[in-house]
Amino acid sequence: MKELMIQDIETMVHCSESRVMEVKETTGELAKGMQSGCAFLNTEGGWLFFGIHPTKLTILGQNVTDRTRQEIAWEMCKFAPAIDLSANYIPVPGRDGKFVISIYFPAPLYDRTPYTYDGKPYYKVENTTKPMPREMYDERIRLSSPKKFSWEQMPCPEATIKDIKVDTLKMAINKGVNKGRIPTSAVSARSTVDKLRPFNVLTIKDGMTNGAMVLFGKNPTRLFTHCKIKLARFEGENMDRFRDQLVVEANLFEQLQSVEDFCRKHMFLSGNQDDFDSKNELTVPLKVIREAALNLLAHRTWWNESRVPSVNIFDDRVEFMNPGAFPPGTTPKDFLRRPHSEPANEKIATALFKGGEMEGWGRGIPDIFVFCKEAGLPEPEFDFISNYVCLTIRFKSPLRPYVSWDYYNGVNGDAGSPENGLVNGLVNGPVNGPVNTLGGSLKDVYIIVLKNPGIKIRQIAEKRGRSESTVKKQLTKLRKMNLIEYRGSDKTGGYYPLNK
Repeated sequence: MKELMIQDIETMVHCSESRVMEVKETTGELAKGMQSGCAFLNTEGGWLFFGIHPTKLTILGQNVTDRTRQEIAWEMCKFAPAIDLSANYIPVPGRDGKFVISIYFPAPLYDRTPYTYDGKPYYKVENTTKPMPREMYDERIRLSSPKKFSWEQMPCPEATIKDIKVDTLKMAINKGVNKGRIPTSAVSARSTVDKLRPFNVLTIKDGMTNGAMVLFGKNPTRLFTHCKIKLARFEGENMDRFRDQLVVEANLFEQLQSVEDFCRKHMFLSGNQDDFDSKNELTVPLKVIREAALNLLAHRTWWNESRVPSVNIFDDRVEFMNPGAFPPGTTPKDFLRRPHSEPANEKIATALFKGGEMEGWGRGIPDIFVFCKEAGLPEPEFDFISNYVCLTIRFKSPLRPYVSWDYYNGVNGDAGSPENGLVNGLVNGPVNGPVNTLGGSLKDVYIIVLKNPGIKIRQIAEKRGRSESTVKKQLTKLRKMNLIEYRGSDKTGGYYPLNK
């Protein structure tokens, strides 16, 4: 870098202090100046000047002696890791013996350990120097050596081989073998340890790792309270009112299936409910949901137990909230321009690939954009908020509104009598006919489904004070009359009214 002239400094100073420049009147504020230098090293780089008035921004200069130079050199030695810095002394025209002292602090390399000054790290918040929060410092330490600080590879001494859910493991092996990603010998492996070997999630002594438990654990939330995902369907375009919510505490393979089931349940438009992949039309194609969910689960951060991923469905969009960040120095456009793989959790991502869930390395973001374009959906949006990455996929048209009490009361009902308003609305509305033929108990069950889309047999039985077997028979009759339908899997599905 060329040495600055006094004219260069005047030009920079007239731009006022900024995120990349700090001025001090004299080296009497040397320690504070070096704190700002440390912040530059941890943020975007910048210039530190001594001999400039901090408010008037006039160039005053200061006296420089051998002691001044020694003090500056001594303070430079307090940076860790050690860094080669140099101070330049620029004479001030018309002020004999006065100098402006300039020090340039380069921008950080993203694979480097964060810098400290006198044992403390600093960073820039706009044009202010602040002590770096412990959480940010720890995260940068981990990023500087991801293999050394890999959460997924850490031993999990509280877990044993008995904590592995063998059914999930066998399913992953079978899918992996069918796709040629796992040797066929894994199918016939006798012990659970041998079945786990192809996924490379064991310690050197065949112990359990954190990665093994979140991938294949029976109850990983017992060990890691943040091994879960939140699923929600909101009414409208904000979070004011829930229609449905679910917290899935399970391993990652089961979480993936739960995301698919939940989206099928609430983003279903038309088709045969028994054959989702071939006939159903979802608001967002299932392959987009899978790719987004896989990115969510494979690349989330695990170090902070207060952060969990979520999938939020609104009338006009679906949001995938991922606790984490893109690899340092990258943006979504980098992955679109030149697809590549930089998994935050390499072992977990590899296991999902070998287990037949992921289809290719580095194709997640490009595929999401391509699939959305093919479906005629708007281009996906990425937003970066504190400690989260949010992927938003907007719909071509809003989801159909749920059947609500307000709607039926507005048609022809007494506001003080929801049931009367609902039945009258049905008789005078588009479902006129079959409802009039329903018996009292059957009509009651139908009204409960209308009021609570997605309700389960157990919940109806509790509301009716009847056995589940009795309610199941009534629901079967309503299905045969084409008044209701069942959507979703056995675990997360429920009953919905059919809009005629």
